[in-house]
Amino acid sequence: MKYSYNWLKELSQSKLTPEKMAELLMMHSFEVEGLEKISHDFKNIVVGEILEIKKHPNADKLQLVKLQTTNNQLQTIQIICGAPNIKVGQKVPIALLGAKLPGGEIKEIEIRGIKSCGMLCAEDELGLGNNHSGILILEDDFKIGTSLEEALNINDTVLDVDILSNRGHDALSHQGLAREICVLEGRGLKNTLKTPKIKPSQKLKVVINDKDLCARYLGVVIENVAVQESPLWLKSRLLSCGFRPINNIVDATNYVMLEIGQPLHAFDFDLIKSADQKAEIIVRRAKKEEKITLLDETEKILGQNDLLITNNKEALAIAGIMGGINSGITNTTKNIVLESANFNATAIRKTRTKLNIKTDASDRFETDIDPNLAEKAMARVIEIIQKTAGGKVEGLVDVYPKKINPWKIKLDLNYVNKLLGEKIPGKVVTKILNLLEIKTSGRGDYLLAEIPTVRIDLKTQEDLIEEIGRIYGYDKIRPQAPKVHLKPAPVNEQLVFEKTVKNILAGLGFDEIYNYSFYGFREAEMAGLEAGNHWELENPMNPEQALMRVSLIPNLLKNIHENLKYFKELSIFEAGRIYLQSPNVLPQEKRMLVGAIVLEKTKSAKNFYASKGFVDSLFSRLGIADYYYDTFEAQSEEKSLYLWHRSRMAEIKVTGQKESVGFVGEINPLVLANFDIEKRVAVFELDLEKLQKASEMEREFEPISKFPEITRDISLLSETGVTVDDILKVIQKAGGDLVLDVDLFDIFEKDGKTSYAFHLIFGSKQRTLAGAEVEVIMSRLISELQKNLKVSIRQ
Repeated sequence: MKYSYNWLKELSQSKLTPEKMAELLMMHSFEVEGLEKISHDFKNIVVGEILEIKKHPNADKLQLVKLQTTNNQLQTIQIICGAPNIKVGQKVPIALLGAKLPGGEIKEIEIRGIKSCGMLCAEDELGLGNNHSGILILEDDFKIGTSLEEALNINDTVLDVDILSNRGHDALSHQGLAREICVLEGRGLKNTLKTPKIKPSQKLKVVINDKDLCARYLGVVIENVAVQESPLWLKSRLLSCGFRPINNIVDATNYVMLEIGQPLHAFDFDLIKSADQKAEIIVRRAKKEEKITLLDETEKILGQNDLLITNNKEALAIAGIMGGINSGITNTTKNIVLESANFNATAIRKTRTKLNIKTDASDRFETDIDPNLAEKAMARVIEIIQKTAGGKVEGLVDVYPKKINPWKIKLDLNYVNKLLGEKIPGKVVTKILNLLEIKTSGRGDYLLAEIPTVRIDLKTQEDLIEEIGRIYGYDKIRPQAPKVHLKPAPVNEQLVFEKTVKNILAGLGFDEIYNYSFYGFREAEMAGLEAGNHWELENPMNPEQALMRVSLIPNLLKNIHENLKYFKELSIFEAGRIYLQSPNVLPQEKRMLVGAIVLEKTKSAKNFYASKGFVDSLFSRLGIADYYYDTFEAQSEEKSLYLWHRSRMAEIKVTGQKESVGFVGEINPLVLANFDIEKRVAVFELDLEKLQKASEMEREFEPISKFPEITRDISLLSETGVTVDDILKVIQKAGGDLVLDVDLFDIFEKDGKTSYAFHLIFGSKQRTLAGAEVEVIMSRLISELQKNLKVSIRQ
């Protein structure tokens, strides 16, 4: 949140510079992400008072204005002005001779025969806004002759402070942060706000249908207000905090929210009242598919878990988020209803997430606000509205079904010292708690702390000790060596293995990526994964994270789509968990590894074989030797077969294991088209747990054969439909034990046929093979291949 330094200084009475204030907060409370200075050059621009206005004798639309610019009433100047909004007795900004404005330097000029010794300034001429409808009228209590910079006090510094959710209920406001500054400086925050007694309203009725979702609702009717532009002091503070001024009513509600932390809303009474000239506000759940058009002119369709503010005829606002367009404040509004309420944090968060609406009000309600804050905020906003818009308070309605009272926590002082590792005197502990507006009682080693309702986060004595520690200063706590027996943590074999695999792939040129463990219904559909096979989140952060992933591939394809905008080739991998259906309360988790290869040339099957080669390298470095590639014939339980290219995929199996350890293959072109990927993508997907078991299997040592091996090459041309696996099976069967190894080293397709080239290694453990013997085996191999697979031999 953006905080005005001037505002914080005014509330806290601190004398610290912005830099020192930021440093103090950083050391004890919150991270200050930045400081931004807001400055205006108002040299030779002062506050003056209009003493006399006369018509210019030679111009119909100009006036001669006599002004006092110092405390000496005898020293006056004359300025020619054509603004229609000036009157005698007003305080106005005067640019004296030599002042520099965006339009240039102010000099003495003669207009129609009469000299003008300065200029009366409009808002836009001072760089304070866009209004040029008239001269900027200043507050009546401004002193004549005071420099405009000093009078307005709008040169400011904005502190960008990161308030975490656990402190949002009390620190997302200038008063809350000022209280924190006072505590850190060793004093309490002075509270000058008075809560006036207001008689019950005769024109407003409030009904809360669901008290679990609305803990308190205050409504006040104010009649005969004048909706107009806000005064400069109000607009400047809103602008410094990143808010756009609208009008004095709406600006007052935003001002109080920034000051106190309680969101408020204003309705046009005449737009929501009934025929009997009375208004009824009903807080209820929305009906199924009930609609509302909001202030930003968007229409939202609601559900039965969404909370609405209504008048029994139509929806007026989505509670705690945004008001409706049909009940908002306009320039013609005369009577208003002010809302200061407390809504359930979880309900607001769910509605805001579902409707994809984020407002400053919802940010605060989501952190769970003190219901007692609503009364203070109402008193303050009434004070500001009556100051800026006039009006008379007709009456108040306060529906507070279950009053929230302070609670007590027993604090063990010995435990404080033990937990913090520092002996802090009991008097110091008591002082810190009292500065935090926590009342204490008791003697000896125990204190009874009464927690104010504004500190919702303080529930246990550990919470209190954390407050004591940070206010006391963690930098004051002396470091001590732990007095415990230390022993090394047990090795996590899973993590060690996973790190080994990652290092191997990184060495092979792969880049590791990280994705969320979720994706949306759209991604599941694009990948051909049925939404019904997923675990669905009840309250997702956004629609794109509604399903817990059953495969790492969909997010990997999104990564590929983005990276192909910048790279022609890429190789990436991700290691993570997938979450499968199970009869238990929790999903079945599996640790998976997925790698993807994309080559620049996409018209060949090199992607598939490059991917297979990387798998071979990975297995070799993991010490897995007894593995083979098998035709995939049955649909996997973990994923839809639609994800893979049917004729370019294989299961990876390890001898001795019943199930495959993974898959290698190309992604279905239809799936790639869904992800807007125009190149071929080859993927290997491995079960890390099974892979680890395979790498740990016992291996038998086999000495290197003392007899030489003989290598032959063979090139085959086959019709489409013959797989490499088919060819390997025929070669192995025909060659028997004398075929030690077969390696595919080339493949290409042309005119509907596929060309394969293999290295064949022959040998025996008992003797040296003769060349003629190998030729006989080669002839038998060729014959069996031609007979069984109808292939031809390329010479």
